[in-house]
Amino acid sequence: MLEYHRPQLKAAARRAMRGQRPHPMFVTFVFSILAGIGGQIISQILGLVTGSTGLSNLYFQAFLEYGDPEMALQYALMSYGPQRLIFALLVGGGLSTLLVALWQGLMRVGYSGFCLDMVRGRQPQTGALFRAFPQAGPVLITQLLVSVFRFLWTLLLQVGAVVVFFVILLLFITILDLPALAFLLMLCGCVALMLGIIWVTLRYALVDFLIADQGLTGMDAIRESKRLMRGNTGRLFTLNLSFFGWYLMELGVLLILGAAVLVPVVLNAVQSGADSWTALAVSTLGVLGLFSLAAIAIGIFNLWLTPYITGAQALFYDWTQGIDSTRPAPGGGSGGWGQPTPPRQNTTYTWNPTPGPTSGTGIGSGPQDSGAPRPPQSPKDDPWD
Repeated sequence: MLEYHRPQLKAAARRAMRGQRPHPMFVTFVFSILAGIGGQIISQILGLVTGSTGLSNLYFQAFLEYGDPEMALQYALMSYGPQRLIFALLVGGGLSTLLVALWQGLMRVGYSGFCLDMVRGRQPQTGALFRAFPQAGPVLITQLLVSVFRFLWTLLLQVGAVVVFFVILLLFITILDLPALAFLLMLCGCVALMLGIIWVTLRYALVDFLIADQGLTGMDAIRESKRLMRGNTGRLFTLNLSFFGWYLMELGVLLILGAAVLVPVVLNAVQSGADSWTALAVSTLGVLGLFSLAAIAIGIFNLWLTPYITGAQALFYDWTQGIDSTRPAPGGGSGGWGQPTPPRQNTTYTWNPTPGPTSGTGIGSGPQDSGAPRPPQSPKDDPWD
């Protein structure tokens, strides 16, 4: 069994990012644009075909004119008719949401494959984002099956939680009159429900990597993901959780910048004798402007954070299969989609952060030291882990 060490795994992902050309930030930007624009195009086309776009415009025009959502809805219903309205809502809304999710899932498989090749040192190009397109049909079916299974499991857990909550209310409040204990049990039930939903989500977390790497689709990819995640759900959960500090930092930046602008602007408006509406308008514009700049900065930062997280998950995927991904594939092959899958390594596995000239591990050839060997240094994880 290969040794698992989360800080070393994440350090390997960062090394892989530094050695990748084109830079992962650029590829992530292209991926985000394609996934977003593609989704918008699908929504617009279906909206025009089914009439849902015209329905939305008609409703908002009526709402602006009458100022009453009920009257606006009645106006739209009278203008479209019941059958046309139902068709526009169900087909134009529901089908559009489904197809956009499937399109983004198709692009996500390509991005997962890019990050997997990146951490394996294969120098993938931007075109790797389209690696799933030759088998778009099976990939889309797989994405749909995963969504259905997640929905059914989540629904089952929620129904079970409702039954448990009802029993708790009936037993500990109506019969035993213990509201404090009932509240504590319900709180534990909510935590158990959240953990159950996380467990269901993580069972299928490796499906995209299996599609991109081995070309598995349908139930084969789903069963293999569940097999690889058996006993490893906690490891992947803590790996994902270790990145949570970055998102807290982004939220903190937004809050600090908002407070830094809102408080001085409001105080200045009050001291200058401006009325409350003027102060509110000025402060709102100031906050929105700074929030926009902060959102752009955070978006740029996420172009670095997204491949970092996905690369770490790709290394976790390789670890579940006993693959030392710090070694390039023999012959520079890419694996998956008709390419030979890299051989499984059964030798002793270590994430070596400072590879030597003959160690054969790590991204790159490592420093060429001729003196005495240095003691290995344990890589540091993120400061908040």
